[in-house]
Amino acid sequence: MKRFERILIQLALVHFILLVAAQFLLEIPSFKLYTNKSIYYEGVIRTTNSPLWKP
Repeated sequence: MKRFERILIQLALVHFILLVAAQFLLEIPSFKLYTNKSIYYEGVIRTTNSPLWKP
């Protein structure tokens, strides 16, 4: 059981490190430009240039 708990703790630490790294990367403006384009492809944000946008 101790081995299983140790693996869970290690996984939680790795998950936390990856979470902090992802949050740090999202604060970099040049990186944010590439990641935010996916929002437009998914249709979450509609711009005025979109043919589906109706005021």
